[in-house]
Amino acid sequence: MRTPELLLPCGDMESLETALLYGANAVYLGADGPNLRAGAAGFAGPNLAKATQLARAAGVRVYVCLNASPREQDLPLVRQGIEQAVEARADGLIVADAGVARLAVRHAPQLPLHISTQANTRNSDGLAFWRDLGATRVNLARECAAAEVAALARARDALLPGFELEIFAHGAQCMALSGRCAMSVHMVERGVNQTGRTACMGACAHPCRYEYRLRAVVEERKRQGSDAWELLEQWTDDPAAPGQAHWSQFFAPQDLCLLWHAPWLARLGVDALKIEGRTRSSAYLAVAADAWRFALDSLAGGSFQPRAALAELRHAATRPLTAGLFGPDARREIPGVDRLAPRRQPMLRVIAPANADATAWEVELKGTFNTSRPEGLTLMLPGLLRPVLPPGSFRLEHGAGSSTPGLPAQVGHPGMRALLRTESPHLRPGIFAR
Repeated sequence: MRTPELLLPCGDMESLETALLYGANAVYLGADGPNLRAGAAGFAGPNLAKATQLARAAGVRVYVCLNASPREQDLPLVRQGIEQAVEARADGLIVADAGVARLAVRHAPQLPLHISTQANTRNSDGLAFWRDLGATRVNLARECAAAEVAALARARDALLPGFELEIFAHGAQCMALSGRCAMSVHMVERGVNQTGRTACMGACAHPCRYEYRLRAVVEERKRQGSDAWELLEQWTDDPAAPGQAHWSQFFAPQDLCLLWHAPWLARLGVDALKIEGRTRSSAYLAVAADAWRFALDSLAGGSFQPRAALAELRHAATRPLTAGLFGPDARREIPGVDRLAPRRQPMLRVIAPANADATAWEVELKGTFNTSRPEGLTLMLPGLLRPVLPPGSFRLEHGAGSSTPGLPAQVGHPGMRALLRTESPHLRPGIFAR
């Protein structure tokens, strides 16, 4: 059994630094070419080369996304993205469209070619097709059940030795086949032919994250004299308000989490586990990355500890976590997550030391932070290490210098830059705290 590669999302340079610090084996990101996260800042121009240099210094691989479904007029952008990836010496390209794959093989044969989950590959002939075209890895469709993944892994071992399989392991689920949601067009008035404004070109409106109220829940099926459609209504998850603010679980699905299946996937020989989230915050990424890194490291060490990882993941979970179509019941929540326990979000990120003896640090606040709160400040160190700075052992200041005190700040707000003074030896650039 080998430990799968942990593949983390990077929407900007701060997310990249976070992924490197909290345990990525590889990262995926968008650059100049069309990719499925048009809303992410990405790594256009010289930023891609900077990103690959930073990742390579940390021993982390960089895969560039060209996984949109471009039209004819978009092909020059595709070629530009391929050229940029070559110049930046990326470690691979992620594509979904057959035409983009063909261009990549012709113009960048030295770059490993990975096929995105948006290609919806669900059978062994599909794997063979992509291998014959020049791909080295396929991320299987998110719609694959566990039995299908096992069958594809066996077929790969028998027919395509050395070909890599990747699994989408954590993050948002699509309402349609992966990445091909038509509701973005209809619900927010995005013209189907409007350049760059459709889900398949990266401008998804994420209607699967909305909450819905339904006026009608059944449609009569006259031929058989029974209801044609039954729609499950999920009530609020607030235990203090049962039966209120109901929403349709079909239209607003839970988040996917395959953490319980990690040992099984490793035994199958799955090569990579992908975490979704290029448009999510670096604070979210720190929590998700640290939890998954800890889980995979504990698996490699022979003492898999999923509950400890899930106890951390719940702080980043805005929706219930499920195995989705991978498991026997797409609506069943995974065990081990205490949803009644309070969620604690990262409050700040350490930017850089502000003095030579590392007792003052420049920080950026990620949430509203009251320094007098009784629980103090918990540092989020890689490996799920969580030392606590008790009240009185740290101070937040406005307008301070490295050696001159600033104005004490009891409450800080998101986006604020401040100075954190503490004698703790655990701080370093990039660390989050909550």
